[in-house]
Amino acid sequence: MHSLLAPKTIMVPLTTERPARLALRAAGQMARQLGSRLILAYVSPEPGHMEQVGFRVETIDEIRDRLEGALGDIIKEELGDLPHEAVARVDDPADGIVTLARMHGVDLIVLETRPRSLLERVFKPSVSAKVVQHAPCAVLVLPETTA
Repeated sequence: MHSLLAPKTIMVPLTTERPARLALRAAGQMARQLGSRLILAYVSPEPGHMEQVGFRVETIDEIRDRLEGALGDIIKEELGDLPHEAVARVDDPADGIVTLARMHGVDLIVLETRPRSLLERVFKPSVSAKVVQHAPCAVLVLPETTA
């Protein structure tokens, strides 16, 4: 790839429900080969989670640490020892991804999408479609893997 076209910063959005193994693997390979900075982004629509007695509001750092911990094995499998940063935001998933991309000067977002039914496509736009439409950079959308 021509050095002027190579992304300097690559971001992979992750959730515990959808760990995005293929996106992690692809972004990791690109970052390694191109010397790009790699950011893992966690966007949570909820500012907290249920504890034994009740709801507790989490800080951004706690959200990032919780998700990084929950996905730690998958991240290690897919990225190995590749250095990466983890960032978090409480927001609508698509809006949060776009905002984090702007905040961190991201050149490429690598994300996964899953097959959706016709009703889902009509009544609830996909996160990936919203990101593609509003992202300030290139977006690589990969099919979700089941592995």
